[in-house]
Amino acid sequence: MPQFTLTRRLPYKAEHVFSIVEDVDAYPQFVPLVTAAKIWDREDLELGKTRFQAALDVAYPKLRIRETFVSSVTVNAPKLTVRAVGSTGPVKHLDNRWQIRRIGEDRCDVEFYLDYEMSSRMLQAVMSGAFDYATRKIMNAFEERARQLESGKVG
Repeated sequence: MPQFTLTRRLPYKAEHVFSIVEDVDAYPQFVPLVTAAKIWDREDLELGKTRFQAALDVAYPKLRIRETFVSSVTVNAPKLTVRAVGSTGPVKHLDNRWQIRRIGEDRCDVEFYLDYEMSSRMLQAVMSGAFDYATRKIMNAFEERARQLESGKVG
């Protein structure tokens, strides 16, 4: 199964970046290819932890791909982590983790980890071929969102 980790240092407070990562409902507003998000079965756990089910609709018209990715998401605010795990629909196995680490007052490291296997060999080949590029675009989108929210210029 392909695994990928990308870490980027950002000039923002860790809590600011974390609030963007945990706001799955807002992903269609800024994450490339995400056209819709649905959240349900939200439950508050102990000590700042939340769990919910999420469905992200992803469309890539050039390749005529339109899929819905469903996962169980666990948000751990004290540890600044978000983890999504799934194994339905187009995904045979998905383990996606975000870890935000404070680096001083106004900087943080953002680690994006993904381990996945698609149910379809064709979709697996497409994902593998463009994965590095797509992951960097996703990280860029989160960085741009942090910049826009901090400057008050959300469009």
